[in-house]
Amino acid sequence: MPDSSETLAEQQALLDRIAEAIAARELTAPAVLFLESMKPLSFLGGQFMAFLSPFIHMVVDASDYDRIAEAIERRENVEFLIQRIEHHASEADDTAN
Repeated sequence: MPDSSETLAEQQALLDRIAEAIAARELTAPAVLFLESMKPLSFLGGQFMAFLSPFIHMVVDASDYDRIAEAIERRENVEFLIQRIEHHASEADDTAN
């Protein structure tokens, strides 16, 4: 796992990149539904991601995987991710119109 001293701003920048990618792929509704339903279990989800980490690292280049797992453990980061997904989706809708 990464150094615990990673700042909230760094975690939020990473989550914002994820939100932008989700909105660009037009997966806003399923992502928000999943995240809202997962919010009460966010700590367990982060721990499960940490458990899978050795296997994930064997298969894919997962440079940010551990950072994401650490960020997802905090419920307020899940809420931040949902807000950023909705923000990027509304920006995409505004530019499409």
